[in-house]
Amino acid sequence: MAVAQGHCPNCGAPIEFQVGSSLAKVCEFCRHTVVRSDRGLSHLGKVADLANVPSLIAVGDEGTLGGRPFRVMGRVQLDHGKGPWDEYYVAFDYGQSWGWLAFAQGRWFATSPVPGIATPPYDELAPDALVTLGAAGAFRVSERRSAHISSAEGELPGAFPEGFVRHYADLSGAGSAFATIDFGDNTQTVVVFLGWEFAESQLTVTALGPRSTQKVAVTSLKCPSCGGDVPALSPGRSTRLGCPYCGAISDLAEDRVIAQQERARTEPIIPIGSRGTLGGTEYLCIAMLRRGSDFEGELYAWEEFLLWSQGIGFRWLVLDPETGWSFVSPANPAELDLSQLPGSIGLGKRRFRSRNQNLASVLYVVGEVYWKCEIGETTNVADFVDGDTVLSREEAAGEVSYSLGTPETWPVVATAFNLPLAKHARAQAQKSTSGLPSVTLLLVAAAVIVFVILLANAPSGALRAASGVSGVSGVTGGTGVSGGFRGGGVFYGGK
Repeated sequence: MAVAQGHCPNCGAPIEFQVGSSLAKVCEFCRHTVVRSDRGLSHLGKVADLANVPSLIAVGDEGTLGGRPFRVMGRVQLDHGKGPWDEYYVAFDYGQSWGWLAFAQGRWFATSPVPGIATPPYDELAPDALVTLGAAGAFRVSERRSAHISSAEGELPGAFPEGFVRHYADLSGAGSAFATIDFGDNTQTVVVFLGWEFAESQLTVTALGPRSTQKVAVTSLKCPSCGGDVPALSPGRSTRLGCPYCGAISDLAEDRVIAQQERARTEPIIPIGSRGTLGGTEYLCIAMLRRGSDFEGELYAWEEFLLWSQGIGFRWLVLDPETGWSFVSPANPAELDLSQLPGSIGLGKRRFRSRNQNLASVLYVVGEVYWKCEIGETTNVADFVDGDTVLSREEAAGEVSYSLGTPETWPVVATAFNLPLAKHARAQAQKSTSGLPSVTLLLVAAAVIVFVILLANAPSGALRAASGVSGVSGVTGGTGVSGGFRGGGVFYGGK
């Protein structure tokens, strides 16, 4: 039953507000933003058309989050210069409360407004800053930026004109706690939103709204450069595609080529689209990145394989030419002791000592990725080590993320993805012996293959010792990002 109704002041179409927390609605017929108040309905003007941003939920959908019922009432699209992303305004518990759902940087978040929490001013916050949010405790800033509203649909909890700039800070807390401080245009009342990061398996859609029923099940992606059909490996989650046929990088939402790169001369060691089981979890390999860094005048490069698992999300397998393979997972910045940066970082009872720091850039990408990936995209990377485990810090403008890399062996990776052991040996021989005579190449390749076969038959302890793995990326710390600054999803201000 509607809590308020009337007619659009612009076109006269009927307008209904379904929940009491909604103060504005985008007219379905003329796309003007209609605002309700005690004086009736007024309008702010027309909003732009929505970008076709990949998403797993839509306005009108109903479902449960950890058993708690919700309905998607509206969405906004925001942009801070790298392309739009969606955030969804939802009514929880049949309209008794409200909040936001967002899929950002390959992860799901839910927040709700909590009044009366004091915060530092926007200009005093910075990534890595520790902030106490009332009874919720200590949180660490992972991002502080601003973005403008580019479009919207459905009902909204506030009236914000298109182009309105929002200032915000995203913070992580212990466990899965998450928070957003909404500073609005930085001249008005600050609102704190508290919530948590949740696994996709906790989200269930029980009824589809009109938007979802209009969607066609996506099984393939068409490259806008060469027209090739590429199997969709992570529909609704991926943002950009590196075409395996022509090498072009395209934006999936805008259906346009944003960069050209050469077609890969060789197939990735782990083929895109292959499945493998690591630690009892089945993963799908959906992309491969080559990243590199200038080290004393020479290019040092490594490969990062993006893995995805239903209900768990994204992880990385990183192949460093010096130290071998590593499995990389996100690290919660709120659980780190950063008091001794840049020298070391504490995690529990462990202390990770600084090993190296450098700038890392994206050199090549093939497959689907969940952020606005670009060739030449550069971040500041620092590695900290404790034994053979690497804790990495990556920083870009206004954002910082942490990840933890643990060593893995090629026989384990090969077995997981059903790959021949000799495949890695041949690839490594070709990379490390470029320029040698062809006979020498064959001899080196044969020797490496024999060595790998011997390793495969050695005891597990010997495998780890013989592999020489001491960290994720040896020189530059190319740990493959935990998803921190890639994508830029934040929570909409006015929430």
